[in-house]
Amino acid sequence: MTPDPHLTVPPTAQALALAGVDLLSAAPPVIRVGEAREIVVVLSRSRDPGREVFLERCAEDSVPVVVRPSGGGAVVLAPGVVAASVLLTVRIGEQFPEPHFRWLCGATAEALSGCGVHSVSLRGVSDLCVSDRKIAGSSLRLWKERLLFQIAVLVETDIALLERYLRHPSREPDYRRGRSHRDFVTSLRGAGFSVTVAEVVGALRERLEREAARRRDT
Repeated sequence: MTPDPHLTVPPTAQALALAGVDLLSAAPPVIRVGEAREIVVVLSRSRDPGREVFLERCAEDSVPVVVRPSGGGAVVLAPGVVAASVLLTVRIGEQFPEPHFRWLCGATAEALSGCGVHSVSLRGVSDLCVSDRKIAGSSLRLWKERLLFQIAVLVETDIALLERYLRHPSREPDYRRGRSHRDFVTSLRGAGFSVTVAEVVGALRERLEREAARRRDT
């Protein structure tokens, strides 16, 4: 589904790049890592925007709503959030998502560890957490021997933005236990880590590029 055009604002070039809307037609490998410079709500094509997002609030605040090519729930990308997209080739027989989530979420956790962010664990299928609080969410798409992995790491963003723009999700992992966005999600700063956005961008880009090169060489 696409958002109601009467309830959204035109996305900027950066909003489209953050959502990776161009990557279905791109040639792998592509590694894209950067900080969100504006507020944009991003959700998958499989979710109903009106069910997942407060579209009227987005329109009122001139926040674009963009549909990304991978799956998963709705997210708010905003200053203080590091967003990454990874487009790679996969071999026949590698069409199950769980190993790819473990691999690339694990690589993200190791990149964060290099920045001094410890005790990060994979919860549910695709969330990275400190204790039982989510600090990063990821999504995946597999098609035509292609893999698109996307992840958003909350470094020092305003968690109140989630309450403002996102409804309670239609689907949630068991460990969320019905908690509100504010009680379920935190940032790295909120979890007590003094890491900067620039450090996370650099470490995550370096690690994902290394993983892409290793895969190319095997």
